[in-house]
Amino acid sequence: MKLLFVNANLNGHINPTLGMVKALTQRGNQVDYFCSASFSEQVNQMGARRIGYSNDLDIFFKNYRPTDRHPFYMLLEYILLYDEVVLPEIMDIVDHEQYDMIICDSIFGGGCFLKQMTTVPIVCSHSSFAMSKAPIPERMFARGFHPQLDHCYEIVARICEKYNIQQPSLEQVFTSKGDLNIVYTTREFNGDEGVNEPEYIFAGPSINRQLEESDLDLSILDDKKLIYISLGSINTDFLYFYKMCIATFCDTNYYVCMSIGKKINQAELGEVPSNFMVNRFLPQLEILKKADVFITHAGFNSVNEALYYGVPMLALPQVNDQHMVSKRLVAMQLGITEDIKVLTPELLRDKVEALISDKKIKENCMQISLQMKNAVKTEQVVLRLEEYIN
Repeated sequence: MKLLFVNANLNGHINPTLGMVKALTQRGNQVDYFCSASFSEQVNQMGARRIGYSNDLDIFFKNYRPTDRHPFYMLLEYILLYDEVVLPEIMDIVDHEQYDMIICDSIFGGGCFLKQMTTVPIVCSHSSFAMSKAPIPERMFARGFHPQLDHCYEIVARICEKYNIQQPSLEQVFTSKGDLNIVYTTREFNGDEGVNEPEYIFAGPSINRQLEESDLDLSILDDKKLIYISLGSINTDFLYFYKMCIATFCDTNYYVCMSIGKKINQAELGEVPSNFMVNRFLPQLEILKKADVFITHAGFNSVNEALYYGVPMLALPQVNDQHMVSKRLVAMQLGITEDIKVLTPELLRDKVEALISDKKIKENCMQISLQMKNAVKTEQVVLRLEEYIN
């Protein structure tokens, strides 16, 4: 079987797919992976062949500016403008290569349009919640409701006119449903009653994707509780927050692993206490195996990895689906949430201590950990894909 995997340039969208790509290639399938050059090593190590994109996409990533700041319409506008740039490149690849299946990222894949533009089966890879409907009321899709919404209608009309295809609704673009769909969590955590098997395969998080060699030594823990702090890999410019964490947990019986990303100079933190491990990036999966609390930006990928290991979370959402993820954590009593802007050392300490002492949240985390570990295995997902083609 020969597959084309369409993705872009973000860890949270690519990392969940790597285990599946490895399983596909190990069974003798050929996988061509369309993504940015920064992921070449990861993709190649999984046995796939990376296909790079042209300068047109680089220019798009560099120059994109939203026409307004409405949180939903801005994301939809970005999806459509990205599709408009990427579709010619994907069709050029498809015209020169014969594929049995195309797997498209739910945001960076153009699957809603490709379903009409090619006879190749389209599978959607959902890097966040799979949704049966958009998270806004129907009236907010009415033309004239908002200038940024009207711009979205203009983009989708341009795309469909260019390729002579029927216009999908904006809701169809957003929910991005393929012939088959892969979701990297459990059915329960996804939570949408309209999203069900067999069209949706709930594969759980991709835990076998770790590539980096780690010399992490946590033997220093002894009887200390381990706090892991990470705001992901994109929005990490929070010097005041990292300093607050140091002020809060220095000289305590906690051991703290804190990832600060590449936008902060570690020297700006001042002296790092002996009970802290601070680095730009840390081996997240290795730390989550031992963590007692995870202070997180509530990225979908990070949250599912923490749930896999049964770790209660303090969610500090910032953008996009992180707010939805935080609400889901609270609704299922798997963690608590707070606005990072209102945190003080006292409030941060109180939140962490409340999490550590909350037996119900810990019990719920352990239960969903079992569900994650018993979810559809990567090898089973691959068999489903092969059976679908056959």
